[in-house]
Formats: sequence, C-alpha cells, structure tokens
Amino acid sequence: MSVSDFDRIDYFLLWVGESEYEGVILVAEGSHFAARLRHVQRWSLSGTSPAGRSVPLDLLERQRHLTRGSCFAQSPGIQEAALLEVRVESVQRSRDPELDYVLSGTFRQVSDEHLETLSRLSRDAAATLLAWKRRTPGRAEGRG
Repeated sequence: MSVSDFDRIDYFLLWVGESEYEGVILVAEGSHFAARLRHVQRWSLSGTSPAGRSVPLDLLERQRHLTRGSCFAQSPGIQEAALLEVRVESVQRSRDPELDYVLSGTFRQVSDEHLETLSRLSRDAAATLLAWKRRTPGRAEGRG
C-alpha cells in the first residue's frame, strides 16, 4: 500500500505513539470500527534501522501496545477523512497474507479547536492531552 492508496474509500491509517499502521476498513458503523492492518516500517536515512521506537512482534505484546490508550487514525471512509481519536479494544491475527492484524474498537472525531494544539505535540503527548481533556472538561475549557 502506498500514499496513493489513500484515495481508496476503505483505506485506513492508524498511529500509536511513533508507530504507524496501514490497511483497510472492514466495518465502520456509528462510532465502532473493524480494520485489517499491518505495521509500517519507517527506515532512517542511513537505511540500517527503523526510525522511532521498536514495536514488539509477539501478538500479546502488540495487543498491549495497541490497547494501552488513545491512538489517532484517518480514513476517507469515516467522517470524510477527519482526524479520529481511536481506542483499540481487540487485536487478532489476520488470515490475509498482506495484512497482519484485525483490530476493532471505537472512534470519535477530534474537534477542530484541538487540531492546531495537537499538531505541535508528539503523538504520545497529543493522545495524553486528549485523554486529560476528556476526563476534566471544566479544566480543559479554562473553568476549573
């Protein structure tokens, strides 16, 4: 899959910290989704090692990595490719030889008022900020 695949309505990108996944949406109804994905390897300029943190290959470790908190996602088939905050609830092996995992979970659109702030943060910090704002709505809006 390549960036040009983003033109496909079922294309799905998921970011968990510094890790990136790509694949296809299987189902998106209401605020729930299921997608088939694979981990995207990003290589450094030297071409010798992946950039960013390493991600465990064991399915149990991968499940912990993906379900530990909020992630970000985007798909042309969900809310017109708006940035989404995602909570992965389950991870299974995929039978598709091209894609490694089947994920399911929930999503909600990131509001426009948060986009500029989030664009200046790392993915982990942005997910932490959104989780904090969800838990403390009065403080997040300057009322507490």
